[in-house]
Amino acid sequence: MKQFSFVFLAALLVVSSAFAPVAEPVFPELAQSFKLLKKSNAVTYDRQDVLGGIQQLGITTRARKQPVIVEFLGDDGFSAPVAMAVLKAALASYGINDVKIVLAGSATSAKVAPALAKLGFKVNGNEIKYNDQGGSVTLETTASNPQVIHVLAQESSASLLASKDKFAVKLQYAPLAADATNEQYEAQAKLVTAEMLFAASKFKENWK
Repeated sequence: MKQFSFVFLAALLVVSSAFAPVAEPVFPELAQSFKLLKKSNAVTYDRQDVLGGIQQLGITTRARKQPVIVEFLGDDGFSAPVAMAVLKAALASYGINDVKIVLAGSATSAKVAPALAKLGFKVNGNEIKYNDQGGSVTLETTASNPQVIHVLAQESSASLLASKDKFAVKLQYAPLAADATNEQYEAQAKLVTAEMLFAASKFKENWK
């Protein structure tokens, strides 16, 4: 009987693995950056609550049988694009590919591509690749969609919404000035990356 139980358990594991999401590994350089930033940038409990809101809205959207689309909006053209790229890459590394992530609002700053390249993304014009399986994001912005999950990089970016909306997460990153130093951009990129890695880990907890 005990032998039968072991055989049944093994069969169950094989069947379960067949239906498990397949992860899309990110470039080794990017994986190393993610690993280091997870270790060195602890996310406070207050920020964990805020970031967990992205996943909670995703769960609510799925319960309504709607596609999960996360739209990042920002005023400085930097924080939102970095957040979008990192969250999409991190979700793909967990095998979560049914969350669409887009960018709306202010035009992307020229500082974004170098910051993402430094993290380990492969940059080619507006295309930002995170793996060799075709995983990429574009830095093109679209008009805000009132039907999706809105993630506001800055509090003031609420003005970029297509309509008044409470279905949103307010991250409240400090907007970077046009004359901000390279060190300030790098620090902001690391902060945003660490927090998006946490947001992706929340999705992983119970996303099926």
